[in-house]
Amino acid sequence: KMSQTISQISNQTGFAHLTDLPCLKLVCGQASAVISLYGAQLLSYQPVPGRELLWLSPKAVWQQQQAIRGGVPVCWPWFGPAGKPFNISAAKLPNHGLVRNRLWRQVQAEPSTQQALVTLSIDVDDIPALHHSVTLNLTLKLTAEALTLQLDCAEPMLQQAALHSYFAVPSLSDTSISPLPGAYLDKTLGGERVQSTAPVRFEREIDRVYPEPAAELLLQSGAQQLNISQQGQDATVVWNPWRERSQAIFDLEADGYQQFVCVETARLDLTSAAPLQLCQRLTSLT
Repeated sequence: KMSQTISQISNQTGFAHLTDLPCLKLVCGQASAVISLYGAQLLSYQPVPGRELLWLSPKAVWQQQQAIRGGVPVCWPWFGPAGKPFNISAAKLPNHGLVRNRLWRQVQAEPSTQQALVTLSIDVDDIPALHHSVTLNLTLKLTAEALTLQLDCAEPMLQQAALHSYFAVPSLSDTSISPLPGAYLDKTLGGERVQSTAPVRFEREIDRVYPEPAAELLLQSGAQQLNISQQGQDATVVWNPWRERSQAIFDLEADGYQQFVCVETARLDLTSAAPLQLCQRLTSLT
């Protein structure tokens, strides 16, 4: 007789110190995940109870249209500051797009014996230079072994996107990500292209865009090993703000940078209008 993995999806009010945040909790076997309806932001992934793979700032807020600091923010339809083609009139537009600080709606929830699957959706009608509404979907699939996030937009348009994952690291000085391409754009040097075969070390502010990244990355920190599988991307962004930068970020504790690295699955190309399908799958190996 096959042993059945039982999965559940339930509504949950609040997560961590964000006590009034509307969330969904997914459970599949030993694994659990919590996703906020605000921003469709994954806040927690525990492959087994008590082992949290994501990091959430203790100073994160969600009121007053603030984006939540931590988990997996959804950046869309632009990444970073809004440049061309989105910001024609040099208006004050939010960093990382329009969907991190809006409520999404649940359009699908399917618990089955093998997985818990939920889809959140949002209609966005205020993309600059676009005169109609566009629908963006985020599907979260939790199995006993892995968690998959998939971001979809069927509209063939100029669009950037990133799954801006904050991973909890037990030891920042003993953290590595491999394999990474030998060339990257260094945003701490104004986007200068750097050629280097040295592994990334977190000893100062790191803000790098790696073009043409591998489909599978390994994040190691201390004894912890996490496989990050990605599809639909043309870049992987690696970020850690380090000490000086952290002090200028209001929703980050002064030493908060020691507790996470961001490894972001991104599509940044703006040369052609195309639909979007961006995917990140997380599998704990320890």
